[in-house]
Amino acid sequence: MNDISTENSRRKAGLLRLLEIAGTKKWWLLASMFLSVLATLAEFVPFLIVYLVIVELARNAGDFAAIDRSYVFNLGYISLASVALYGVLLYVSLMLSHIAAFNILYEIRIRLADKLSRLSMGFFDKSTTGKIKKIMAEDVEEIELFVAHHIPDLTSAIVFPVTVFVYLFCLDWRLSLASLIPFPVAFTVQVSMFLSPKARQAYKNHHDGLEKMNSSVVEYVRGMPVVKIFNQSASAFEQLKRDIMDFSAYSKAFTKEYSLIYPGFLTILSSSLLFIIPMSVYLLSATPVYGELLPRVILFLILGGGMFFPLFKLMWVSGLLTKITVGLDRIDDVLESPELPESDHPEMPQGASVEFCDVSFSYGSTPVLKKISFKAEANTVTAFVGPSGAGKSTIAHLCARFWDADDGEIRIGNADIKAIPGDVLMEHVSFVFQDGFMFFDSIEENIRMGDKDASKDEVVNAAKAAQCHDFISALPNGYDTLVGEGGIYLSGGEQQRIALARAILKDSPVVVLDEATAYADPENEGKMLASFSELIEGKTVIIVAHRLSTITQADNIVVIDKGRIIEKGTHEELLVENGLYSEMWRTYAASREWTMEVKG
Repeated sequence: MNDISTENSRRKAGLLRLLEIAGTKKWWLLASMFLSVLATLAEFVPFLIVYLVIVELARNAGDFAAIDRSYVFNLGYISLASVALYGVLLYVSLMLSHIAAFNILYEIRIRLADKLSRLSMGFFDKSTTGKIKKIMAEDVEEIELFVAHHIPDLTSAIVFPVTVFVYLFCLDWRLSLASLIPFPVAFTVQVSMFLSPKARQAYKNHHDGLEKMNSSVVEYVRGMPVVKIFNQSASAFEQLKRDIMDFSAYSKAFTKEYSLIYPGFLTILSSSLLFIIPMSVYLLSATPVYGELLPRVILFLILGGGMFFPLFKLMWVSGLLTKITVGLDRIDDVLESPELPESDHPEMPQGASVEFCDVSFSYGSTPVLKKISFKAEANTVTAFVGPSGAGKSTIAHLCARFWDADDGEIRIGNADIKAIPGDVLMEHVSFVFQDGFMFFDSIEENIRMGDKDASKDEVVNAAKAAQCHDFISALPNGYDTLVGEGGIYLSGGEQQRIALARAILKDSPVVVLDEATAYADPENEGKMLASFSELIEGKTVIIVAHRLSTITQADNIVVIDKGRIIEKGTHEELLVENGLYSEMWRTYAASREWTMEVKG
């Protein structure tokens, strides 16, 4: 993939930035534009032929027998050939622009996806799902429309009027100036409509409104179970309702503001004949013999009014380019977002120990961890428990460097986590999330996320170790069954077992389990606990757990409360201390014995 440079991108905008972001594919675009210029010149030839035929007819108006028929027929053949050439050149031009467009879209989306994978989780806290979706889908897709269709249109919209005007000016400068009168006025109106800072701000508002509405729609869909349970409608979802109304109000205001300017612009742009006709009448009346002037007048009447259409296309493309520029700015905002820094002096982990040394961390201005210190030795299981919001999952996320700590040091294999190259760290650490995310792909490929080079037998063995082979085999297409973002065919516990199979297949020396049994029912929990023995054998394991029964055999249990470590020890040692862990265990044990009594 070509590197899409973002350096100095803020000093370029519009078409220049588009050519820059196109990378090597800009030569495809330039070739497409060149062929579009040739096609435009071929398109002009029939108009020239019409003029030459009229000249020949006018010259022999009194004696049609004197007309050079061979000359006229040859002109006709040239006209037909130019039309055919125009079609071929335009076809090749559009093919090149489409090939370039699809390659550019692919490269931009791959670059965005790659960039997103290197950003800290803080970026996603500040950027809504709707915003990221709009950038990667809609903003990038608009580039395809512009590159594939409108760059050739833009070229022809510039070349054709210029070619026509130069030719007409050479024929008669007086009629040419008359035909040009409306264009300065129309151009001034166009600048105020589409190229002014006010118009740019209007397009920015358009993008902002779409982002907010997209985010609200995503949130609404995700909250659909709650909406249906409480018998609510879209109107009851205030954020979605408000964003839809705001976007509607903006659209109406924008339409109202340009409701008079836009028709006026079109009227002015198409009014060349209002000036060509009076000038033609004047010149014809002032010329006693107008054998040569009459063909020119006819040609001006044909071409002068027709210049409106390519200029209208130019206006449309200019407006679209302004919109594309705003989208490019948003793409650049992602591409230029600061990544987690890589050290100039990389360190390689030697072993699989995990150590926190006086680590503090905050989400914005909210402190979460305060001077956390512990060491998980290699080949041991360390569990973190505590009240909700105590900071347990944050510790797990910091192990995988989803964020950088504010203070202190995190070491994996005696190497500073900030000095370990990102790809090495990801190979060294496996992470099983609490929601067991599934990609829209086959179950086999979802498991193979752990090791892209794994064979089918290795995938199956990992599934067997994760206790999920049996239910996969019972699905309609087995390992080839497609699952969606929400795990269409799988329960929450089954998704988590698939996630465990990924981690087993990856076989990293450090394994982080963040509430890995959160959504499991008792049956699935038992199977997942059985699969843990396969996953953690010979590994350093960090477990974040609410179900205390899953960590009673841990080598070390760390109790977190309000961002601080308040207890450490084994299950038996912590029960003897009679502290927070002991209280949590008694509450947990009581909850397992709880039953509902129904009185008749």
